[in-house]
Amino acid sequence: MPKRATKQETELRVAHAAELVAEGQAYSSITTHVAVKYNISRRRAREITSKAYLLLKDDIEEGDLNRAEMTAKLVCTLENAMYRAMQEKQYSAVATNAKVLMKLVGLEAKVKN
Repeated sequence: MPKRATKQETELRVAHAAELVAEGQAYSSITTHVAVKYNISRRRAREITSKAYLLLKDDIEEGDLNRAEMTAKLVCTLENAMYRAMQEKQYSAVATNAKVLMKLVGLEAKVKN
């Protein structure tokens, strides 16, 4: 039976998962990565990934990030996601990210009725 992680080990795992969230990786990818890296169950990895999302949410709520900083971060994340999707020939992901990016920066097409 594997030994239980200490509180410090768990905090390090959550911090690592939070870095992956901040990089824009998907929840399921992070969960898989954490499960493999730390040789833990997917259930435990999902708990860690969920805590990572909450950690970032709390940081944003408690931090002094302003709208311009958040917009810049989102633009970088979306551009990175589009680049990776292009490399993987995932063109629907490119289109989806481009649509979100256009909406974020105010370039979306206005539909006339």
